[in-house]
Amino acid sequence: MKVIEKVEILENDQLIVVLASGGKPDYQYIYREAAEVNWDDELKAFKSPAPREWCHSDWFHHIVKVAKNISINLVLNNDTTWVNISNNVKEQILVGRNT
Repeated sequence: MKVIEKVEILENDQLIVVLASGGKPDYQYIYREAAEVNWDDELKAFKSPAPREWCHSDWFHHIVKVAKNISINLVLNNDTTWVNISNNVKEQILVGRNT
């Protein structure tokens, strides 16, 4: 399991999921899933595009699902920090985290 250190919405409206472990360079190959999820090695985070049809919580759950497809199990914990995330979006993420 990989602990999610931080969930953040950047100024450009992209959602990032930062890993406490810092991740691995080979996480960049997540793009092969053709699911619009990328690994940003500089940020040490999985990154979504800015929302179009999906909201930020949808993208969070999509990132978790796509990562799981390549055997990376992402988990939130009590130490996860939330940056530029409204309470509403946070609640939507937390409600669906076991799905």
